[in-house]
Amino acid sequence: MIEVAVALSSEGVIGELVAEGHAGFAPRGTDIVCAAFTLLLRTFSRTVEATPGVVWSVREDVPGRFHLVVSGVAPGVAEQYRGWCHFLLRGLEDLADDAPAQVRIEYGSHSGR
Repeated sequence: MIEVAVALSSEGVIGELVAEGHAGFAPRGTDIVCAAFTLLLRTFSRTVEATPGVVWSVREDVPGRFHLVVSGVAPGVAEQYRGWCHFLLRGLEDLADDAPAQVRIEYGSHSGR
């Protein structure tokens, strides 16, 4: 199962996201749930990476674990970032609804550390 922990900032956007595991829907390399999950997360991560004004870091120090921390968003890109967060979370929630045995999402609040 892919387990996702999302910590929202006081502005209601992603401050921290940790994802780990494997969907287990099909063998590695043929798992459509993992493929959909990876596409959503990779697109979000690369969009954030390419945007000046978003202060972020990614740790992938444990195989099968992705840890994103966003520590700052400049006012000029705040609405864009809000839209990207909405898009990612909607996609992940839809995936979890369609494949509840493979994807679980938990929400919390981000301390801003």
